Amino acid sequence: MRSLTAKFTAAVTWALVTGALIAPAALARINGGEGLYGPTTDKVVTNFGFGIIFLFPLLLVILSILQHRKEDREHEHLAAQSHRADLAEWQGGW
Repeated sequence: MRSLTAKFTAAVTWALVTGALIAPAALARINGGEGLYGPTTDKVVTNFGFGIIFLFPLLLVILSILQHRKEDREHEHLAAQSHRADLAEWQGGW
């Protein structure tokens, strides 16, 4: 017999998958087959493509800068840790 959490997880998964499959048909029926933005024309598709061309490299640059800053902080942390270890070495005595 399955546990209560397994049954709950299965029910939630089933509800989400069913909702994801039914939602597009319901939205198309409400708007007469038109998308949420409006009628899809060549201009709309072209502008969306230009947006992807502009925003994807921008996202890559931002994420690369964030990763570089994170690595710099890590190197600073390791250098400080090494410096503290060097100082602790001389604190001993007889």
